[in-house]
Amino acid sequence: MLEIKTNLQHAEIFLELYALVGWEPPCEAQVRTALQNSLATFAAFDDGKPVGMVRLIGDGGMSFYIKDFAVLPSHHGEGIGTALLCALEK
Repeated sequence: MLEIKTNLQHAEIFLELYALVGWEPPCEAQVRTALQNSLATFAAFDDGKPVGMVRLIGDGGMSFYIKDFAVLPSHHGEGIGTALLCALEK
């Protein structure tokens, strides 16, 4: 069962997802700072395991940017990316 968690501040989860999608992960301190300074963070879990993430960053007034949007390749085509973007839009 898919669950979207909002404003998750667990750097370990984001670092795990970075590695699993093949991105070069930044150091943990950078991720902690990035998460704390994000306008919103979202992580998707399938049966309790992280399978996707996205962050919203911006100036809080006019400009917003979708950052670190990723879904595990093994879960592509399951609607997880759509669910993350729907949560972000709310």
